[in-house]
Amino acid sequence: MIRRFITVVLYAVTLSQPLQAQQKESPLWNAPGAGNPFIPGYFADPTIRKFGDTYYLYATTDGTGNGYGPAQVWVSKDFVNWKNIIMNWPTTEVVWAPDVMQAPDGTYRYFYCEPCVLHEGVGDSPIGPWKNVLGKTDAVLVPDRFVHNAITLDGQTFVDDDGSTYLYFGTWGIYKGFGCGVARLNGDLKSFAEKKLIPNTEITDFFEAPYVFKKDGVYYFTYSSGSCHDDTYRVQYATSTVGPMGPYEYKGCILKTNADQTVHGPGHHSILEKDGKYFIVYHRHNLPRSVHGFNRQICIDEMKFDNEGNILPVVPTHQSPLHLKPQTSDLKPIAVTASSYYDGWFKPEYAVDDNNATLWKAANTNWGRGLHQDEWLQIDLGKVQKFSEIWTQFEYATFFYQYKIETSVDGKSWLLYADRTNNTMQGSPMIDTGKCKARYVRITITDTQKNGHMPAIWNVKIWKKAPALPDINVAGNDDYPGMHQKDVETSERQFASFTLDASLLSEGHKAPFDVTEVQSFKANKPIRVRVKDGRWALFFNGTQRLTSDAFLPTTYRYNAPYTISAWTLSTKVGPVSTVASLTTSRADLATTEFRLGSDPQTGLINHNGSFESCGLPQQIKEGEGKWQFWTITFDGWKERVYLNGELAREQNNFLMIRPEGHITIGADGSGANNFMGYISMLTISPKATTAEEVMELYDKTKLSAIPSLGDDDFEEADPDSKFTLSPLMKPVFEKKETFKLSTQSADFNQAPLSHGGTVYKELEGDFVVMTRVNDMEGLSQHSVKGYNEVGLLVANGNTYYQLGAFPLYNCGNMLTVLSPHGRPQFPNSKGYDFDPVMQFERRGDLLFARTSKDGVTWNNMPGSPIEVKTKKLSVGVYQTTYSENYSWATLSDFTIYQ
Repeated sequence: MIRRFITVVLYAVTLSQPLQAQQKESPLWNAPGAGNPFIPGYFADPTIRKFGDTYYLYATTDGTGNGYGPAQVWVSKDFVNWKNIIMNWPTTEVVWAPDVMQAPDGTYRYFYCEPCVLHEGVGDSPIGPWKNVLGKTDAVLVPDRFVHNAITLDGQTFVDDDGSTYLYFGTWGIYKGFGCGVARLNGDLKSFAEKKLIPNTEITDFFEAPYVFKKDGVYYFTYSSGSCHDDTYRVQYATSTVGPMGPYEYKGCILKTNADQTVHGPGHHSILEKDGKYFIVYHRHNLPRSVHGFNRQICIDEMKFDNEGNILPVVPTHQSPLHLKPQTSDLKPIAVTASSYYDGWFKPEYAVDDNNATLWKAANTNWGRGLHQDEWLQIDLGKVQKFSEIWTQFEYATFFYQYKIETSVDGKSWLLYADRTNNTMQGSPMIDTGKCKARYVRITITDTQKNGHMPAIWNVKIWKKAPALPDINVAGNDDYPGMHQKDVETSERQFASFTLDASLLSEGHKAPFDVTEVQSFKANKPIRVRVKDGRWALFFNGTQRLTSDAFLPTTYRYNAPYTISAWTLSTKVGPVSTVASLTTSRADLATTEFRLGSDPQTGLINHNGSFESCGLPQQIKEGEGKWQFWTITFDGWKERVYLNGELAREQNNFLMIRPEGHITIGADGSGANNFMGYISMLTISPKATTAEEVMELYDKTKLSAIPSLGDDDFEEADPDSKFTLSPLMKPVFEKKETFKLSTQSADFNQAPLSHGGTVYKELEGDFVVMTRVNDMEGLSQHSVKGYNEVGLLVANGNTYYQLGAFPLYNCGNMLTVLSPHGRPQFPNSKGYDFDPVMQFERRGDLLFARTSKDGVTWNNMPGSPIEVKTKKLSVGVYQTTYSENYSWATLSDFTIYQ
């Protein structure tokens, strides 16, 4: 529920005695002054270091979809007051799991990873400026599989007593024969003397995030297990008395999700030794938990040992160790007023509670309702007081906010204290100074750097005398894409909505008709407009689509609010039948596709993200052959789905929409996964819609009783998807018997015909080729080995068309176009229930890809047909695992007709 114009009076709360006792050591997660997390914002994979008299916290920038963000570091002199600093290098989109060490020559070495490689920088200070130690800015220090069966990620250094430096790295080490890689560096710290695998038989359930330290002659290998997305994520350890490369002996779990799950998925840690005590610094999931699990926050707790040197289970708390407790501001508010707040998770008082687990979040983005609106937070100090400095910790430390601060003695007349309405600098805290005497302080957020970020604040601290923060100057990362630019400038904003309304198209028509364009959209084939069950509608037969002339407007960029609403009637529900797609981008979270398919994960909304997408298979299947009114709306925090005016689903979400390519109606951005059915009305708009507005539109449009136009015998099918083998075509090549294919190569995509592909015949003109998949290793157990795929292959010079069975990841049958320009793939999302019979048909310049359960009734594959101009094509079969893993498959009834 969204709240607006709310005043919260802050009172001292006395807990009941039992609850006080229960929370004596660790307060509630949202208690004022709780010390964990100790950093305001979304950060993950922390490495804590102390160089000289300064603490440095290096971490992945989180809360941005998949950990995208600039190289940054938190610095503090006292582990109490922290300042975020953007560094100059790297300028890549991904800077994961950074670590810094000081070399014997006095330089500092900065390690970070991208999937799945490690890089190393060198600099003269712990914050740079950095440059790649190997010269070229993107030179790779550790490539993937540098150590056999160790996937390269999460590099972490350890320096032994003799000065030797070791680099540990690994992820997904759970597979048989896999584990963590370790390599000893030479004295130059940029080449390696030896390397080996620490197998998962020694480090049980090793998933990622190795961290090694030494205590009392024992090497402690600590690491994370489980899924970083959920509550199974945890920290485990093993020990060795032999050396840093092992062998290790597994000891057990030391940190896991707590009983009430307010400490959720703790892991990917580092360890700080301070005054003879050990502390584990780790990330945990935020509250309320984000759908992806990638809004992580950094915490600290003490780690203790028994007399035998075993690590005792860490008790995760909401209160950091007392002597490391964050400092609160020296002026305390008595009341907080806000223009709005989103719901009970984001109340206004959370902005002044000195708790980094809680924040105030406004009800909307500054542009979420279509027009600009300011959002503000007003603080009442109880009486007129003197102060000299205000710290504001906005939700995203690495992105800038535009705001102003005003003060008042009476709450009526306001004076400008700080004007940052044109600010383009990010930072946390944002510091505004000036001697002032006032009772009220009002912070008004006028805009955000990232489109669709909501005005939100972790903490506001008002100081009579502010504590000193580290005074550090560093070359900024101005080369990072869009560092000082808004996603969408005010001058670029336009309310760019689109409405397709068949009833308007039909004005003046008394009989069915065809259209080849609708407003600025062009059809790839004529589309029939007719009356279906009382409504004028466009019929999409499974191969037709409308494509916009222009790209998606920039107003929709990144996390922007949007609404898609439509009256639809599906005549045939496919797994991922797509009604509308906003972009052609295939990048993570970069598009929005409205689907009416049966796939439970992506059959309704697809954002190219497994956690952010969703399905409603029951409601969609039940709606086949019926008119339904669907509304999907996103406000910058929650995405909601309404069916016939009623809320059907909601979840928090985070998007990174890229306005690339065109808007497509009737198919996805690549022209595949076509919708089959009717669209009577469809609207796309760059604003959020309320539940009341959804119901109002539903009530307004639900009644329609246009009589039939007398074409009830209209065939609701795609004529091109029909297949009947011409009696003029005869077999020209046959392999009726069952035959086995087996390969063991990771190089199929580089040279298909040398690594699993076989050509039987070169053909000119029309042809049909078909085969049946009989078996695959592990098929009956639904456990196909490796990435095993088998099927038909058509070679066209250096372009290859594959139609195969690939049941993993719910793909089912897969159509792939492999060329020097890319490798688009089109699954039918049938998983292990894939169609065993497959065919390619060439008809003129079109190559159709179809599948069948029985060889009689055929289904056109998503992505089919493909335009092929070349006269001659070579036809055969293929089988590959795309890896060094061996597997096999069997085919039969391979026949070429011409």
